[in-house]
Amino acid sequence: EEGSRLRGGSKRAMGSVFGVVAEEAHAFTVVSQREKYEIRAYAAGAMIETDREGFMKLAKYIGVSAAPQNERGERIAMTTPVLTDKATMKFVLPAGIEPPAPTNPEVKVVQRPAEQAVVLTYYGGWNDDLAAQKKDELLAQVAADKVDVDAARWEWRRHNPPWTLPFLKKNEIYVPLLASQ
Repeated sequence: EEGSRLRGGSKRAMGSVFGVVAEEAHAFTVVSQREKYEIRAYAAGAMIETDREGFMKLAKYIGVSAAPQNERGERIAMTTPVLTDKATMKFVLPAGIEPPAPTNPEVKVVQRPAEQAVVLTYYGGWNDDLAAQKKDELLAQVAADKVDVDAARWEWRRHNPPWTLPFLKKNEIYVPLLASQ
């Protein structure tokens, strides 16, 4: 049994090198498919948040490579994507859990309401300049399509671990629709 568990873990790790994502993803439904982007409806849910460079603070909260830094000392499954905006980084927490309070004061539990957004998917390495370029492309396209978005709230969403081959890394640019739509 131990050997089969290790082999299964090795297959999963090897798959992640090639862009396979096995983690739970932030739930959404596609409302509309456009030529260069989708309009999606996202479910409400809990997230953890810290400063933009705080990946390890979030990872420690869920218990990655350290004892979990939350009030229950509970390991929490990693999900996808990792969300980054101008100031913060967030992990989506698994659906249906009651998140324990963080023990690190730099980590907060936040609730995100259900909302609709335009989403552009692209593949490539993790590069702030490329993400900003893709955001500008998406905003130009939605403006041409007369779709009203809250451009100030855009996010860069990364779906793969760092060891995934760069050209296979799935990235998304997420921009919420204005509430009036």
